[in-house]
Amino acid sequence: MKEHNAIKSHKKLYKSGKTWMVATLLTVGLAGGAAVTGTTNAHADEVTPAQATGTIQAGQQATDPELANAQSDAQKQQSTIDSANAQLKDQQNQLSEAQGQQSQAQQELDQAKQAQQQATQNDPAVKDAQAAVDQAQQQVNNQQQVVNDAQTVVNKDAQNVQQKSDAVNQASQAVDQAQQTVNQASQAVDQAKQAAVDATNQAASQKTEEAQNTINNLENQGKNQASQDLNNQINNVSGQVTDAQNDVNNTNAKIGDLQNQVKDLQNQETNTQADPNIKTVPNGVIDYSKSLLENVSRNNLWASNDLSQNNGNVIPQNIYVSPDDDKTADNPNVDKAPDTSLSIYDNYYTTDFDGVHGQMTDAQKQELAILLLNEINHAREQRGLKPFVMTEQKYQQAQVRASQQSAQGLEHNQGDINSAFGQDQYENLAYIPVDGGANMLGLLNNASATLSSMLNADASSDWGHRENFLEDTGSLSANAAFGMHLTDDGQYYVLTFDYDLSNPDSTPNMMDRIAQYQAMGPITGDAHTVDNSAKINDLNNQISNLQNTLASQQSKLQNLQTQLQNLQAQKANVQFDLSQLNADQQAEYNNAKNTLATINDWKNGQLANINKDGHVQDAINKLNKANTSLTAEQSKLAQANQNLKNATDMQTQADTNLQQAKDGLAQLNQVLATKQAALQTAKDNANASANQAVKDAQAKLDKINGKIAGLNKAIEATKATIQNAQAQLDADNKKIADIKNGQNPAKPSDGKDSQPTTPTTPAKPDTGKDGNKGTDTPAQPTKPSKGDDHKGDKPSEPTTPAKPDNGSKGTDTPVTPTKPSDDSQPTTPTTPTTPAKPDHGNASISGQAGHKPVTSDHGSQATDSNAADKPTIVLPTNGKESGAATQGQYINVVSKDSVAAQAGIQAPAAPETTRVTFGSQMDNHSQQLPQTGNENSKAVIALGVLAGMFGLSLASKGKKEF
Repeated sequence: MKEHNAIKSHKKLYKSGKTWMVATLLTVGLAGGAAVTGTTNAHADEVTPAQATGTIQAGQQATDPELANAQSDAQKQQSTIDSANAQLKDQQNQLSEAQGQQSQAQQELDQAKQAQQQATQNDPAVKDAQAAVDQAQQQVNNQQQVVNDAQTVVNKDAQNVQQKSDAVNQASQAVDQAQQTVNQASQAVDQAKQAAVDATNQAASQKTEEAQNTINNLENQGKNQASQDLNNQINNVSGQVTDAQNDVNNTNAKIGDLQNQVKDLQNQETNTQADPNIKTVPNGVIDYSKSLLENVSRNNLWASNDLSQNNGNVIPQNIYVSPDDDKTADNPNVDKAPDTSLSIYDNYYTTDFDGVHGQMTDAQKQELAILLLNEINHAREQRGLKPFVMTEQKYQQAQVRASQQSAQGLEHNQGDINSAFGQDQYENLAYIPVDGGANMLGLLNNASATLSSMLNADASSDWGHRENFLEDTGSLSANAAFGMHLTDDGQYYVLTFDYDLSNPDSTPNMMDRIAQYQAMGPITGDAHTVDNSAKINDLNNQISNLQNTLASQQSKLQNLQTQLQNLQAQKANVQFDLSQLNADQQAEYNNAKNTLATINDWKNGQLANINKDGHVQDAINKLNKANTSLTAEQSKLAQANQNLKNATDMQTQADTNLQQAKDGLAQLNQVLATKQAALQTAKDNANASANQAVKDAQAKLDKINGKIAGLNKAIEATKATIQNAQAQLDADNKKIADIKNGQNPAKPSDGKDSQPTTPTTPAKPDTGKDGNKGTDTPAQPTKPSKGDDHKGDKPSEPTTPAKPDNGSKGTDTPVTPTKPSDDSQPTTPTTPTTPAKPDHGNASISGQAGHKPVTSDHGSQATDSNAADKPTIVLPTNGKESGAATQGQYINVVSKDSVAAQAGIQAPAAPETTRVTFGSQMDNHSQQLPQTGNENSKAVIALGVLAGMFGLSLASKGKKEF
C-alpha cells in the first residue's frame, strides 16, 4: 500500500474588495504507515500476483494451516481482481460501441425532424386553410376600425359632457351672485326700516338685532356644515375618479404595448433578410446589435438551471448555494461547465458583443442588476422563498446609494441610507473588479463571483450577506435593487444590494423584462419563413381580455364622474335647513325666531305706516328687482342642468354602441380562432407520416441511451468489486507477512488504557510525476508595484477579452508541490494550534459589508480585548508546505489597504479579462492562488491582520452589518 502524508490545509485566498487580509484555517491530519515487506498492490488497470510465502521461522510447521488459508484467500482475491479487470475491459468496449450507435441515432433523428418541417410547405389543404385565416383576420381588422370609430364618438361625447358641466358651474355662480344681491337689497330694506323706527323703538330694536343675529349665525353654521360635508364627499369621489382614470390609462398602455408586440411578431414573419450582426454560438445565435439580456432571454441561451448539468450555454441563471448544515461545503458542480476555451465560444468574448467602453451605461447597469437578481431569485425559488421585486423607482434609489462615498468605503451610513431610500434598509456592500469586464458577459462573471463569495465564503461576517440574500419574507414580495458605481480609481464597481420588507408599489417590476423579451420570440439570422401565428393569437386574446377590462373600468369612471357632478351641483345650491343644526341649536333657533316674531308683531303694530317712507320704498323696489333677477338666473341654471343631462344621455348611448362594436369584434375573433385551429389541423395531417418517423427515431435513440446508462452502472459495480477484492488482498498480504515474521495479527484495541501514539515521520511529498498528471503549472505572481502608483488613474479603454485557459475544465490551477532534496529529512509535524472563535465584530471582512435594520435595542457591546477571544493565526513553518498546504488558500479583506500597507506588499495584478467557466465562478474551496512573500513577510501579515481585526471591532452598533 502507498503511504500518504495527509496534511490537509484549509487556507483560502480571495479578494472581494481592494484590500487584503490573511485569515487562516489550518487543519492538520496525519495518516501513514511503514511499508510492509512483501505486500502487493492491485489496481483496476495493473494487477500483480501475490508474492511467495517466504521462509518459515524455526519451530513453525511448513504446512501452517493459518498461513496456508491466508495464501489461498490471497490467490482467490487476486483471481477475482484479474477476472473483474477483464470484465471491465469488455464492458468499456461495449460502452464505446453503444456511444457510436448513439451518434448515428442522433443523426437519424435530426434528419427526421428536418423532413417533418418540410412536409407542410406545399400542401394544398394548408394553403386553403391559411387563406381562410387571412380572410378572417381581415374581418377582425375591419371590425377593429369600427371599434376605434365608436371610441372616438365616446371621447367626443365626454368632451361635450365636460362643456355642459362647465356651463352648469357658471350658472351656479351667477345664481350665487344674484342671491348675494338679494341679500344686500334685503339688508338695505332692513336698514331703512331700522333707521325709521330708531327714534321710537330703540329698546325693541336692540332685542330684534340680538334675535336676528342668533338666527343669521345659526343659519350660516348650518349652511357651512352642509358645504363641508359636501366638500368631503366631493374630495372622496374626486380621488376615486382619479384612480379610475389611472386604471383606464394603464389598461390602454398595456393594450398598446401588446399591440406593438403583435406588430413586431408580424414584422418578423415578413423580414427574411440575413443580418450581419448575427453570430453563431453553441445552441443558437446572438445579435451584436442587441444587449446580452435580450439575446439570452429571446434565444433561451441560459445555462442549465440544474447546476449539475452542462447544456453547452455559458450565461448563468442560477448560482450555487451550499447547504445550511454545511455552509463551507465544496461546490460539487465545478467540473460541469462547458469548455469556453473552444473556438465556438469566441463570439461571446469580444467587445463587439455588448461591450463596456470606459464604464457601464445606465442601460447596462439595469441589465446587470436584472441578471444578478435573476440568479438570486432562482436560488430563493429552490428554497421555496418569495422572489424579490425590483421596481424602477427602487433601482434609481439604489444608484444614488452606490454613488455615496460611504458605499465606496463599504460603510453602512444610516444617514446616507435614509437619504437614498427615505427609510432604513437591509443592505449588502461589496466590490466588482473591472479587470476582465470588457463586455457585459465578462462583467457578469466578475459580479457572479462576488455574489458567490457572499453566499458561500461569508463565515467571517457570520453569514450575514447570505442571510440577507435568502431572507424569508413570507407572503411579501420584498422590493429590492442592486446599485453600481465606478470607484474613484476606476478599478472596481461598488456593488450595493438593498431591500425592505414592505410590498412594492404599482411601479412595473423590472424583472418582467426577461418575460417581455421571451414573448418577442427568438432572434434569427438566416433568411427563412417565421410563423408567429400562435404567439400573435395569444397576444390578441390578451388584448381582447384587456379591452373587456377597459370597458368595465370606463363604465366605473363614468359613474363616478356623474356622482361627482351631482355633488358639485348640490354644493352650488346649498340652502339653510333646520335639520342641519343639532337639537340645542334648533331650540336656540326656534327661540330666536319666536322672539323675533313677537318683536316684529309689536313693531308692525307700532309702525304700520313705515313702508310708505320714501327710503324704505326705494329699498323694497330694489329688493323686488333683485328677486326677479335671481329667479331668471335660477331658470338658466335649470336649463344648464337639463343640457348636461341630455349630453350625459348621448354619452351613455355612445358607450352602448361602442360595447356592441366590441362584442362584434369578439365574435369575429372567435371565428378567427376556429379557422386557425383548422389551419393547425391541416398542418398536422400534412406531416403525419413525418411525425411518426420522428417518434421512431426518438425511440431508437432513447433505447441506446438506456443501454449506455446500464453499462455505466455495470462498470461502476465492476470497479467496486475490484476495490473490495483489493482491500481483502491487502489484508491477506499483511497477515502473511506477520506470520512469516513470527507475529500473529494483533488483537484490535478496545480503547482501554491506550496511550496516544507518537505521530510517525511523514513521508516525502509526492513529486507530482505521477499523481499530479494533467495539472497546470501555477502562474508566478507579478511583482507588486510600490506605493499608490495607480491612485486616481482614469480607467483605460478595455481590451478585447482574452479566452481563459480551460485545460482543467473549470477548476483553478493547483500549486505543484516542490520536490524535496534527496538529503532533506521530513520534519515531524507539530500539533496544530486550535483556532479560536473568529471575531465577527468587523463589518468590512471579505471586502464586503452587510447590514440589517435595527429590530430591537440590545445595547452597545464593547469588544473584549482579551487575547483568548481573538482568532489564532497559524502560518507554515517551512517551504515544504507549499504543495499540499497552499491548496485552497484564501485572503479575506478587512479594511481598505490596511494590511497590505503594514506588510509592504501589493496584490498581484489581475489578468486583463475574466473568463470564468460557469459552475465554478467563485468556489472558494477549490480556488488556488500563488503564495507570495517569505516566512518573515507572512509573520508581518499575521501581525497586521491581528491589529486590523481587533482595532476595527471596538464597538458594535447593536445590529448586524455585513
